[in-house]
Amino acid sequence: MVRSLFGKSVLAFVYRCSGAVVTFAFGVSFARMMSIEEYGALVSLMTFGMIASTIGLAGQPLSVLLEIPSLAARNDYTAIGSIVAKRLRVACLGSIAATVIALLVFMAAHGRDGIFGRWEYSTSLLLILPLALIEMQSAVGRALGSVNLAVVPKDVLWRLLIILLGGALFVTYGHPLMTADVLAIATGVLVVLIAIQQVHLRRLAEGHRLFTTALSRSKGSIADVLSTSAPFWVTSIANMFAAIDVVVVSVMLGPNSAGYYYAANRISLLLDFFLGTFCIPAAPLIARLFDEGRRTEITRVTSGAALAAFIAVLGCVVALALVGDIALMAFGNGFVHAYGVLMLLALGALGSTYFGVGSIGLTMTGHQRAAMYIMIITSVLGLAAMVGATWKFGIWGTAVVVVIVWVVTKAWMAAYIHAAEGIDLTATTMLLTIARRATRMAATRMGT
Repeated sequence: MVRSLFGKSVLAFVYRCSGAVVTFAFGVSFARMMSIEEYGALVSLMTFGMIASTIGLAGQPLSVLLEIPSLAARNDYTAIGSIVAKRLRVACLGSIAATVIALLVFMAAHGRDGIFGRWEYSTSLLLILPLALIEMQSAVGRALGSVNLAVVPKDVLWRLLIILLGGALFVTYGHPLMTADVLAIATGVLVVLIAIQQVHLRRLAEGHRLFTTALSRSKGSIADVLSTSAPFWVTSIANMFAAIDVVVVSVMLGPNSAGYYYAANRISLLLDFFLGTFCIPAAPLIARLFDEGRRTEITRVTSGAALAAFIAVLGCVVALALVGDIALMAFGNGFVHAYGVLMLLALGALGSTYFGVGSIGLTMTGHQRAAMYIMIITSVLGLAAMVGATWKFGIWGTAVVVVIVWVVTKAWMAAYIHAAEGIDLTATTMLLTIARRATRMAATRMGT
């Protein structure tokens, strides 16, 4: 089982590296092909679309990820189909509701300054439902053991195709791209990828049509489904705290500042892909090990991963300290002013990495309500502090609050699960194990 986890982690690492490269290329390419105002609006509106999609999903991807692995081990695709049907119906209805609410935001802000005051920017609303569908497909594929379906379509192919089509449009017409055009391209690419993924998902489910017939087979009460997934819903929304900072900066300081902040934020978030890579195949494994009562094994796996990720991120922080300004200049010469913010966010990513997988560890061990409460408290307080700090200190204030929330949230979650289950998600256990082994080896050498 651990060998399989390692193999899938390596594969996921390769895909996540590809995703990191494509994400960076996406930011750089459109910073070069758009004005700073349109670029700031683009990244803010895409972030807004992702947040609205996450709200509309109502926690269904995490519910699927928790419920399906044990059924997949028994090849019980009938039961899996029933679960997917219920979860997909709620995800679709929730995403449509989120789209309507977001439309009301544009209607209320029409004619005012900011990203919500222009009708052409409402094209971002088209992203919400397709993003929800592709996220559900990825969750089902991940639960069935497919690293490809979990990572490649959304993290790699989506942005890569947007870059290629956007670049073709830029070369054809020879003038800076407009936000509405890029958002339309992004929506079209999502729809195509969803259709292609259906073929792979059906093959993965041994011919069973988990999505195409899901809505017609769904018979469960929406209220019952929501009641069981409420903790996952709140947790997934709170997880978007890492993205809402871009929207806050855009609304309060304007698209220009959002563009500069986004560049620093995206580079720093690339440091999360080491631990995030581990979470892709590890989440269903943690759930299975916990069901079998193998808590020591969970600690060994998660603590080792936290230490390995911490060392990797430490190396990246050192590299950014040396060449971070050059990385920012890839977006444009003016982006170098965000170097200090980049280093602050990078140090925050290093600190949060030490405390391990966080909400995934709690969710997969049955403590999703604890994860929910922790994330509600830190996110609500953090958002309030972020608004005040951004108003007073600009993007520096935003970055300080983000770093504090990252570290406090991960540390609190690690402390909770250690007290409740004796599981150590942090790098501490593995560090102590290595130290004891080194001490014994040194003592043996001295004895001989």
